[in-house]
Amino acid sequence: MKTIFNNFGLLMVFFIFSNGYSLEISHTYDLEAVSTILIKKKKWTGSWDFLVKDVPLEYSSGILHVSKKKRVYSVELEMPGGKLPADNVKVDKNKLTFSVDIEGSSVDVSLIMDGDSFNGETYTPDGTFMLVGNRRI
Repeated sequence: MKTIFNNFGLLMVFFIFSNGYSLEISHTYDLEAVSTILIKKKKWTGSWDFLVKDVPLEYSSGILHVSKKKRVYSVELEMPGGKLPADNVKVDKNKLTFSVDIEGSSVDVSLIMDGDSFNGETYTPDGTFMLVGNRRI
């Protein structure tokens, strides 16, 4: 039984790390004790719910989709009025920046990820607005 658990544990650790998760484990091989496993996604890829404060309702919430093909990231904003592709997407560790065209104006976005949430700002011709979000499960 212990050998099966050890092999399964190694397989799970490989799967978790190969998918970009960090792993924090306490009491890993004490089968009698309660184990605590905390898994946090460390990559930007995936979908995020977001809220923007003090903007028109149609731009105040939506879903941020981040994908990566080879070494190139792409971002798409999904809002009630439709989907908007982003330009100039850059990822530097926990920072994501991009631009999106909204009603003919370029809006720059800068986000900082903290685990499964982020906060940041949008820079528009009408001013700077706060943005927060959480990873979708």
